[in-house]
Amino acid sequence: MKKIYTILSALFLCVVLIIGIVALFSSDETATKPKLTFGGLFNGDYSRQSRDYYGEKFPQGESLTNWNTRLNGFYKFSGLSGDGDVQLIIDMNSGAAEGGEALNDHPGQEIAGSENTTSSSTTPSSSDQDSSAQPSEQEDPSEQVEPSDGPTQDTVIENLGAALLVGNRAIEVPYASYSAIEDYSAAVTSIATALGSNVRTFSIAVPNAAEFYTTEDYHSGSSSQINMIDYCYEHLGSNVTSVDAYSELAAHVDEYIYFRTDHHWTQLGAYYAYLAYCEAAGFTPEPLEKFEQGQYDNFVGSMYTYLRDYPQSAILKEQPDTLYYYRPFVYLKTRFYEDSTLSTEYMIGTISYVGENVSNKYLCFLGGDHPITIIETDVEGPVCMLLKESYGNAFAPWLTSHYSKIIVIDPREFNRDGKPSLDLAAFAAEQGVNDCIILNYPMMLSSDAYISWLNRLVD
Repeated sequence: MKKIYTILSALFLCVVLIIGIVALFSSDETATKPKLTFGGLFNGDYSRQSRDYYGEKFPQGESLTNWNTRLNGFYKFSGLSGDGDVQLIIDMNSGAAEGGEALNDHPGQEIAGSENTTSSSTTPSSSDQDSSAQPSEQEDPSEQVEPSDGPTQDTVIENLGAALLVGNRAIEVPYASYSAIEDYSAAVTSIATALGSNVRTFSIAVPNAAEFYTTEDYHSGSSSQINMIDYCYEHLGSNVTSVDAYSELAAHVDEYIYFRTDHHWTQLGAYYAYLAYCEAAGFTPEPLEKFEQGQYDNFVGSMYTYLRDYPQSAILKEQPDTLYYYRPFVYLKTRFYEDSTLSTEYMIGTISYVGENVSNKYLCFLGGDHPITIIETDVEGPVCMLLKESYGNAFAPWLTSHYSKIIVIDPREFNRDGKPSLDLAAFAAEQGVNDCIILNYPMMLSSDAYISWLNRLVD
């Protein structure tokens, strides 16, 4: 390895020397050398102007800058190569506990006076059929809008794990904090207590891809997700029913249940968690073949976005994912809201159209993360409330076969940082909630920030 470094360094220095000599004796009338002033030096203008000047003056300056970035990435991580198929390992600060992504703030038509917008019809019609039923370019007013990010620059981001590249798959490897997991279980139990005995509360802790597609070193010890989940369930109160999604997913690891370029599970993976939930809740699950399947090709997701500065990540872009979605077959009316007053609503799809220019195809599920999303169906069933981060977005559509209303709530969007307030128990009573599901993936089980958002829902 040292010989390779020496050879590459010598070649690089020779190229830089030749280009420097050429640039020294060349004249470029279009490039004006910036003047050094105290003000320019102080506010950074001189530094930026100098960078632009030399980028224009040097032949292929921009290309050289890009190659320098790639070379730095090689130097930093090539020493980690050779450990099986593992190519790089870096600390993971994704910010998932702080906020999510949505197609945009208002991806649909704003509807004022929402009390007049609910149709009394129980059969699908062209006017009130959910826009998820037939995704099309004409139906989606948000096609040209880039996703909005949750975390802001002044947000404290927790280091909850590592990012690992295994062959052509990028994976989040979670770190367990068992004291935090105890706090997570206590928060879930507190929610169940606040909702009362008339509401059934379920906890679904789901593993991510690291548990099934990494070598033993990365899913054992402090990164063993089965241990995290078991520990979480052991510390739940008796008023919470735990759901064994782990076993269902483990039985289907040879199927396409997790993306390779994104940190989420696929909707097929969420289906297996749905099977486990139906068993715990006493429902008969609908067979997969009953749902019409569609797809989005060339999905390069969040893990590539996180790792794209490193040359090893190129394999992710070269081998993109395909996102398969399954359309609910019942009547749907899906809206999202900015706060618990539900005073203003916006149309969205349970399965939303995502334009080609939007790279994050996972946003097709509920249009991404919103404070409150309500799905109404024509099913004569109870009312469900789902508390979740983005893993819950692919899970929610499966519930439409069993509930007359599914209320999806993102705890990250309430009772913090100037966001609206939410008294969860009062809201659930107002909405007539019968079942509450709290679904999260491993990063959230050890996140002090996310746990605090859960606690504040009922404090």
